[in-house]
Amino acid sequence: PERLDQFFDEVFSQQITDISVKTRIGKESPEEFYHLIEIFNKYPIKELTIHPRIQTDYYKNKPNLTVFKDVITLSKNPIAYNGDIFTVEDFHTFTEEFPQIDAIMLGRGLIANPALILQILGQQTLEKQTLHAFHDRLVNDYQEVMSGDVNVLYKMKEVWSYMIHLFPEREKYMKKIRKCMKLSDYKQIVEELFCNHELQIDTGFSYNVTK
Repeated sequence: PERLDQFFDEVFSQQITDISVKTRIGKESPEEFYHLIEIFNKYPIKELTIHPRIQTDYYKNKPNLTVFKDVITLSKNPIAYNGDIFTVEDFHTFTEEFPQIDAIMLGRGLIANPALILQILGQQTLEKQTLHAFHDRLVNDYQEVMSGDVNVLYKMKEVWSYMIHLFPEREKYMKKIRKCMKLSDYKQIVEELFCNHELQIDTGFSYNVTK
């Protein structure tokens, strides 16, 4: 924390631009946050985004909303929330509990469902052809900026670790995707998945999608 304070002091003293900060609530214990917020409050942070897990949680356990409530009370800076917004229902549940928060950062939820923001806005449901086009564009763009099959496959396997929950028989196809060593094999498996299966509503993350 002392080094963080020194770093902020150096950065904010130069006043080059507006500065936003994203943080977890601690490294090993949620109690660490109560010291961290004292440091954050010393500086004019444009937006303080809180992911209410500790570092050692990674993405296990649930976001600590008890500490997040304290964040709202204690912070002198504008607050944004990040963590486990995977569905429209997740969004509404959060905003009903925290109506005073008007900024949310989406991460993994948007990787898993590229139409999530449109769904939240009530503009569109996720359709298979839209997801297919998104996937193909992503693969092609990765191929343009990365060299070799391995690097592209590394990226796409990570994407599928989230997106696969939109499909039935996900374990079977995820196993095939993980084993791929060539892009040609990978594309064949993904094409089979899109051709032979529809998106499903009843998924591991309860995605709000239509068949």
